[in-house]
Amino acid sequence: MGRPLSEDVHGRAVRYVISMAIRSGCLVGILFTDGWLRWVMVAGAVLLPYFAVVLANAGKERPAPADTLMEAPEIEAPSSAQRPTYPPIDLRGGYLR
Repeated sequence: MGRPLSEDVHGRAVRYVISMAIRSGCLVGILFTDGWLRWVMVAGAVLLPYFAVVLANAGKERPAPADTLMEAPEIEAPSSAQRPTYPPIDLRGGYLR
């Protein structure tokens, strides 16, 4: 069938934390690198949050939509003999006797 929802949520949270840790490394790396590597770090710091959120939200696939109502079985209304009877209700509150 698949993984339980709790495992799925845990896996997505772990992927998000790992992505944010890499982003933090990129932010620190900006201070200590120079040249083209600094631009790679800037790109990582800017783009990683977007991809981290997209990956974190990519959970289980949603079930297929339900069939149309035209294919649903016919439901019959209960006959008057099967309907429950209730005592009359007074609109001011309480039952009429």
